[in-house]
Amino acid sequence: MTYQEWSQQYTDSANILKEKLSNLKKELKTAALQDISDINYRIGIMQSMYTECVRIANKLKKRKGEV
Repeated sequence: MTYQEWSQQYTDSANILKEKLSNLKKELKTAALQDISDINYRIGIMQSMYTECVRIANKLKKRKGEV
């Protein structure tokens, strides 16, 4: 597997997380008061995961070698 392919896997994961984040943010707008804290917690976790996937994907793209 090349670094480019590996990078693409991280990019794909980031895109999935981005979509789930979007859905959670929509859910937050109509959430019951008792659910808001839980949803915000989940958003925070997923945002961290998304950021990390993007960071790793970018580092791997710069390598352009073989694993």
